[in-house]
Amino acid sequence: MVRAICFDFDGTLVDSEHLHYAAWQAELQPFGCSLTKKHYMATFSGVSTFATAEILIRDYQLPIATEQLMKQKTARFLTLLQTELPVPMPGAEALLKDIQQTELAVALVTGSYRREIMPVLENLGWQGYFSTIITRDDVQHAKPHPEPYLTALARLNVAAAACFALEDSATGIQSAHDAGLTVLAVTTEHTTLPADSGYSLLFHSLPEVGEYVGKLVSSRDNQ
Repeated sequence: MVRAICFDFDGTLVDSEHLHYAAWQAELQPFGCSLTKKHYMATFSGVSTFATAEILIRDYQLPIATEQLMKQKTARFLTLLQTELPVPMPGAEALLKDIQQTELAVALVTGSYRREIMPVLENLGWQGYFSTIITRDDVQHAKPHPEPYLTALARLNVAAAACFALEDSATGIQSAHDAGLTVLAVTTEHTTLPADSGYSLLFHSLPEVGEYVGKLVSSRDNQ
């Protein structure tokens, strides 16, 4: 019986990938490097800032330490947030409101740092939707490692078999799947997911997810 649901953030609930892409582009420019949006989304969607920095340094042989590039990108992203905040994905707020009316516990499990997501949550007024928030600051290993979801399960005090995860990237799906959760995948205009990436069900919009969860909760309550 499902007792909780964990949400990814970037790309799942909010349309923020273009800001992350812009931040990386700005940091690569001084090195004479550039990423296409298509390549960025295919390679780095759902990948942690630290891991992305490692890959970029390796692939482009950048003369900078991983920690330094990561810090610069994060600072750049925070600067961009001062003039443009990510907007909700279509149906995101309605889904959160509907789930709030159920008895399901709700967690946010993101690979972003707390300082990156809190301005967005505060602007949207979404803090109250989540029983707990797991960020990159809370774990040693980022997605695709299962630690973020294992941490969420511990805080929610629920078993993996009783928890869903909603993810939009292969990285996040692997993290949730390896932690034992049932994974609901949702595609966006930026992502395509292979059938063997570890999800149990695939949806093409958040309203579709809401319909499924609503029927599931209704069926459970009527038993």
